[in-house]
Amino acid sequence: MMTTHKMIPALVFFLTATSALPALAAKDDLIGYVDIRRAMAEVEDGKRAKKELETTFNSKQTALRKQEAELEAMKKRLEGPSVDQDDPAVREQILEFQRKFNALRQRLVKEQQEFETLQSKAFSEITTKLQAIIKTIGKSQGYTMIMEVQGSSLLFAKPHLDLTNEVIRRYNQGEKSGSKRRRGRKRKK
Repeated sequence: MMTTHKMIPALVFFLTATSALPALAAKDDLIGYVDIRRAMAEVEDGKRAKKELETTFNSKQTALRKQEAELEAMKKRLEGPSVDQDDPAVREQILEFQRKFNALRQRLVKEQQEFETLQSKAFSEITTKLQAIIKTIGKSQGYTMIMEVQGSSLLFAKPHLDLTNEVIRRYNQGEKSGSKRRRGRKRKK
């Protein structure tokens, strides 16, 4: 059994060696970050997709507002003081209002789902391309890790670790993946 005076130097050596390992490993690690939301908003495809989605949204919203205004006018007519609620014609109009109101509500839900699907489809392709570019940068420049930053989740980082501008530049230049396309004629064998 080891005595206490022999254990102390061994323990000091062990603690010194193990505490130095992370410092040595961290010296060689290269870490970067990318603000994916900003990249998606600033790449040309992202700007185009956003504009197309806004156009689609605005046209559908205009149609829905028109239908909503018609229902509001119908409701005011049916709630007037001179309206006889017991009149069969008025009851039929109330039922018609309720049908139209429910149809509008269902249309709103359907339009919302369709818009979310369009949005997801439009941005998923862009996201896939951005991820491929980030992976290429990581491999070619020796990064240990490239993190995604969303909003204010990053409390502090040195500006040179931000790869967002580089990712945007490469995307807009047409880089799609790690492999570079060769242009020109094929070489003869």
